[in-house]
Amino acid sequence: MGQEAEEAEQRITRRLRELRLERGLTLEKAAAAADITPGYLSRVESGQRVPSLGTLVVLARVLDVSVADLAASEERRSPIVRRADAITYGTSGASMTHLSPPSSGVEATLVTLRGKSVPPRPTQHRGEEWLHVVSGQLELTLSGETHLLTAGDSAQFPGTTEHTLRGAPDAEVLVVIA
Repeated sequence: MGQEAEEAEQRITRRLRELRLERGLTLEKAAAAADITPGYLSRVESGQRVPSLGTLVVLARVLDVSVADLAASEERRSPIVRRADAITYGTSGASMTHLSPPSSGVEATLVTLRGKSVPPRPTQHRGEEWLHVVSGQLELTLSGETHLLTAGDSAQFPGTTEHTLRGAPDAEVLVVIA
């Protein structure tokens, strides 16, 4: 793993703990809200485990922040996000590159899904979600109904709608959450 990825993971795990404590949440309460065990959350916060993208999205929702806010360095406050400064987080199966500045009210993310990577569970969040398939094919499941989207297709739906994104087998998707 590269140094940049390791630094992003360290920022994320440190920020998770800081935010949980700021919000007065115990490990048990935060873990229950994210449907994970307190032991697992403790290992994530101490840097012993790296959460999956799905778990990270759920933890961000529990803490009422965006994933980009979790990964952002404190000194980064410019409205410009240079390619070299865009934060990428993920594994070999899925990755997210944050294209919008943290705390901007709009979260624009380039999501790359490989090999039919499957999120551990459907996701829900506040706001409106718009996505556009840049390349490949995407299986978008909304409230249990699966739609196959190909390059050039887009979808928009309330973030509170239970949804999952899966590469079919691979996809690059621009996701904007407002």
